[in-house]
Amino acid sequence: MSTLNITFYWHMHQPSYKDPITERYILPWVRMNGIKGYFDMVSILEDFPNIRQTFNLVPSLLVQLKEYAEGKASDIFLDYTLKPAGELSPNEKGFILTKFFMANRDTMIRPYERYWGLLRKRGLPPPKDDELNYLINIFSTQEYLDLQVWFNLTWFGYRAIKKKEGLKELIKKGKLFTEEEKRYVISMQMEIIKEIIPLYKWFEEKGQIELTTSPFYHPILPLLCDSDCAKRSMPEAILPERFHHSEDADVQINRAIELHKEIFGKKPAGLWPSEGSVSPELIPILKRYGIKWIATDEEILMNSLPGSSREKILYQPYTVRKGESEINIIFRDKRISDLIGFTYWKKSPEEALTDFINRLNGIHKGLSSIKKVPLVSIILDGENPWENYPKGGELFLTLLYQRLSEDKQYKTVTISEHIETFPPERVIENLYSGSWIDHNFKIWIGDDEDNKGWNYLKWARDFLSEYIKKNKGISEDKIRSAWKNIYIAEGSDWFWWYGNEFSSENDVDFDYLFRSHLKEVYNIMNVDLPIYLNIPIIASEEAHTYSKPTGFISPQIDGINTNYFEWLGAGYYEVKIVGTSMYDGRGKGRGYISSIYYGFDLKNIFIRLDPSERREEIDIKGVEVIFHILNKNLNKNKKEYKIVFSYLFREDEKRVFILYKRDDNSTEYRKIKEFNTIEINNIIEFSIPFNELELKKGEEMSFGIELKRGGQEIDRYPRHDYISFTVPDEEFEGTMWGV
Repeated sequence: MSTLNITFYWHMHQPSYKDPITERYILPWVRMNGIKGYFDMVSILEDFPNIRQTFNLVPSLLVQLKEYAEGKASDIFLDYTLKPAGELSPNEKGFILTKFFMANRDTMIRPYERYWGLLRKRGLPPPKDDELNYLINIFSTQEYLDLQVWFNLTWFGYRAIKKKEGLKELIKKGKLFTEEEKRYVISMQMEIIKEIIPLYKWFEEKGQIELTTSPFYHPILPLLCDSDCAKRSMPEAILPERFHHSEDADVQINRAIELHKEIFGKKPAGLWPSEGSVSPELIPILKRYGIKWIATDEEILMNSLPGSSREKILYQPYTVRKGESEINIIFRDKRISDLIGFTYWKKSPEEALTDFINRLNGIHKGLSSIKKVPLVSIILDGENPWENYPKGGELFLTLLYQRLSEDKQYKTVTISEHIETFPPERVIENLYSGSWIDHNFKIWIGDDEDNKGWNYLKWARDFLSEYIKKNKGISEDKIRSAWKNIYIAEGSDWFWWYGNEFSSENDVDFDYLFRSHLKEVYNIMNVDLPIYLNIPIIASEEAHTYSKPTGFISPQIDGINTNYFEWLGAGYYEVKIVGTSMYDGRGKGRGYISSIYYGFDLKNIFIRLDPSERREEIDIKGVEVIFHILNKNLNKNKKEYKIVFSYLFREDEKRVFILYKRDDNSTEYRKIKEFNTIEINNIIEFSIPFNELELKKGEEMSFGIELKRGGQEIDRYPRHDYISFTVPDEEFEGTMWGV
């Protein structure tokens, strides 16, 4: 019986976590996975020189690893770690209690008595706001310090701990850490991160591994080329407006190859299409950039060659052709790959190894009549599974690599090595369009949230393209920066967390980053943002007290809280500044406004803003209030209004606000007129007729309030939504009385 070739293809990926506004990383997962999976998975090969593997390193990951290694990157988790525990503010303490247990509970927290004890003291579910305010005060300075250390210590993989003796000693010590020991932990993180890229390069240069790339920011390439291609595998899907930009796929591939060449000294032969997503249209693009092979899931193969026997067609490479272009392709064994990713951690390492070898034996026996050496392709995420394995998968991988090194009927190979030795003999003329998840694109398109994201992306891209055409003299730096934000927003990760399929503790962060990159496109061009970009796509609970109007009001616009009855019947929104909100984490949420009243009579809307009790403590000079008004049915083509005035009028300044309007498809607001129905004293009050806003009885109105200084947003109310109500008719009070 001939040997059975086995290829392990580990996909290493993180999206861009840098906030385009603050240029600081808001999530730590490049750093944490760097000291765990990214280092472990290649470092372990030092012990097994006969094991050959292929690694895919996504460019967006490489960029961030380089920045950490060069001391150019920080993240809010790292900042809050490095701050002495005795100097932490209540906000920072709340952040740590909420976020510093983000690790696998069974394998990364429970094994360590002190860390587990701190989690039990906090409570297993993340605390709600009222609980958090209590918890902040019952943790001692030493407990905060121990928590700072443990969150960073638990993420070290087994290879780093083996290499750095001091880490072993700290794990053994377990508690009562010092500030000096905390600094040591972070210094070891940076040492390991500095070794990662050089280590991969060294292993490739000595021929033990092959390195490949993916499109730069990990977009779903078929959907970039034509989002309507999703209909091929999802004929019943409701899709967003058509996104049709194969030129963006060109950019994402070309830049990926150039970065790979810059870092590793040569172009990659192979490319992992993001999420294994393929379509025939990709073949000419990939061929044009010299890509020799790609890989995807076996279900793509089964749908490309319908009616075929899985065992007879899976374990070999193919040529895939589109017109005059062709490249090579392999297909992963889904069963074995998923067992490593999702199942084997539930077994003992010995049981998992036995099952794995039995499956290989079964494949080998079934292919005994085939003269050509078959290839079993094991392809999966290279970092995510190991959080679930005891000791990060060390025992399982050690036993696995030992067995494969010793058993002569198996040979591990890189993908290029196998294809060059055993070239494809079969051609696929019509490659099926889909991904490695259910051979379709459902995770990334078709859900309401997914579609909203695609529409926002399309509108921002359309805006940028048209704006550049119409406005000459824009600097190349601005154009380059704006397009970079578009390309980042095309990444698959944002859409992964939209919809109902997947959720995490970081959903709100991913949504924030996606919309921030689209916002930055408009900011760079100094154009007013579309209002919809301020509203999260992912629904989140707003921390406030909120009630709707119950009756007509007619307050005197004098800026004074004259009496209780003046605003009786108004709607009410109480702002609550939450210690762990993302706004606070970015230096925002300063508390300019404590509550909002809103109401109406048949002709006018009335607004009252009560300043924060901290008004005397904060700088209100130059602060501008923008009152955004729009139709509840948010979309690109609705008319939008905004009312603009100073938060604090100068003595010589007219008491007026200005109404602006933005028409369909326009990027600019135009001034409509000034109104003098505003006063600012101990409160802010103003009114405007409904007809000035083209609002009719029974129509939905939504509004939000933004505060800016020097053109930069400094606060927003509500932070995660808009306040909505129906323009009243004569029956309003009677209806409310009946309710």
